[in-house]
Amino acid sequence: MKPPITPIPLHWDWERDIPPAPGLVVGQMIYLSGQCAFDPGGKVVAPRDMIAQADRCFANIQDILGRVGASMTDIVKLTTYFTEPLSRERAEQYWDVRRRYFGDYRPASTGVQVASLILPELVVEIEAIACLPG
Repeated sequence: MKPPITPIPLHWDWERDIPPAPGLVVGQMIYLSGQCAFDPGGKVVAPRDMIAQADRCFANIQDILGRVGASMTDIVKLTTYFTEPLSRERAEQYWDVRRRYFGDYRPASTGVQVASLILPELVVEIEAIACLPG
């Protein structure tokens, strides 16, 4: 039997203007659309600044999970898309941002370098899969 599929509620006005849902709840699983560094008004945060954009991506993920009663430690898989090759130093800067949201919790993760994202000023996009708590 197919589990129910429930779109995560829209929260920001600009979300109404784009086709993807912020995410879907399927049974006990939560599938988030890739999150970019958009502020609540739909503007790009810190154009071409990978560290500041990663922080905004994680803040957006945290916000969307909160809409369905979940948190960052309910994430089981992250996929991060970067438009720049990461040196060890840049990777450490990214990990520092990530640790602020996850603490010692370590979900399964993949990092992928891509040629570009949907807008040229975006340099990082993060998608997540989580489980509903309880």
